[in-house]
Amino acid sequence: MKIWELDREFDGLISFVKTGREGKKRDVREAVSKIREAVLSRGDNALMDFSVAWDRWDKEYPLRLTAGEIDEAASRVSRKDLSVLKGMVRNVASYHRGQKMPKRVFRRKGLVVEEGPVPVESVMVYVPGGTASYPSSLIMGALPAQIAGVKRIYVATPGRGGAVNNHVAAAAKLLGIDEIYRIGGAQAVYAFAYGTGSVPKVDMIVGPGNAYVEEAKRDVYGSVGIDMLAGPTELVILCTEAHSPKTVALDMFSQAEHDELASVGFFSPSREHLDDVMKSIEGLLDSAPRRETIRRALDDNGYMVHYTDLSRAVEAINSIAPEHMELVGDESCLPSILYPGVIYVGPNTPVAMGDYYIGTNHVLPTAGAGRFTGGLSVDRFTKRKVVVTIDRTFIERYGDSAERLARIEGLPAHGDAIKARKESPL
Repeated sequence: MKIWELDREFDGLISFVKTGREGKKRDVREAVSKIREAVLSRGDNALMDFSVAWDRWDKEYPLRLTAGEIDEAASRVSRKDLSVLKGMVRNVASYHRGQKMPKRVFRRKGLVVEEGPVPVESVMVYVPGGTASYPSSLIMGALPAQIAGVKRIYVATPGRGGAVNNHVAAAAKLLGIDEIYRIGGAQAVYAFAYGTGSVPKVDMIVGPGNAYVEEAKRDVYGSVGIDMLAGPTELVILCTEAHSPKTVALDMFSQAEHDELASVGFFSPSREHLDDVMKSIEGLLDSAPRRETIRRALDDNGYMVHYTDLSRAVEAINSIAPEHMELVGDESCLPSILYPGVIYVGPNTPVAMGDYYIGTNHVLPTAGAGRFTGGLSVDRFTKRKVVVTIDRTFIERYGDSAERLARIEGLPAHGDAIKARKESPL
């Protein structure tokens, strides 16, 4: 990993991070467009072919798991692991319950506006299953939807060898979800966005995934709603003072192990600190179980930054808008840090705890999207219903002005519709 000197390489650093994000997008888009064409033209048959080719099915399974398969898979989870999943469900539910949008009534003379949340009816929660299993992503995606009042929740997750992960099945049972489809990748997004013979069309698709899933979600937005573009994971660690090099290295590993496209950065005002972290990375990497994925992520997308001006470091981080950020040291800069998906503050707040047990959602914006959107929440699964009633007094007070504006804009029928109410109240 290169050490960037922020004072003279600010623009180069930002360009490096953004270029890494764009790196393989053209190839990804070409591959995803072919998947889209196959799913739209061949439906279930295309899904089956993809599963045999990529998920190593040795026979044709039904795309949806049976109740017996879910029960059997969940029964293989130990009581201790089930207890851990239950604890996560409790913490995530406790945090998200407070996010429900309240109903509101706005009144003025002659006017009443009522607004409140209406949940979407159906959602597909995508649960990655490539080189790891993610029951936590199922919990993070499904629980806010349930709290919002979504009626139908489907799960799509890759079925390696035709089987889904036991812990994903157990998490689904804890949440009362029984509609699980063993489909992964971009093909799962297209199947639920448009529907196939066996797969229903939904109103919304949520959940993190690889670059192919992210591109498919980008493509289907408008046909269905999406949570956000939550692609390969990102982390920036900002230290304003010396902090355990081993801890920094392990925190970087914790995100790099997700995906070789993961982006991981570390900022420090001390060259010696940066060198010590680099040495810790080199010393720990060979013993890391997922070392090949970590190595590729750090080699291709990792970066270290030496800064002398904390405000410039904050400016760089705001420009990058990483999915996750850790801040260790001087917290006076915290009000100026605006765009990371979540900021974890202090030496005892690793992003890994946020992934599992804090209760905040770990489905977060990536690729700079934090500059205009936030993480998955209950209100993402609702639309605002607005009901308006005005009476004669409101027309008398504002009708002339509204009519004039209509004519200013060259829309005479608008003006006539208002004028008719003034002249002949119904």
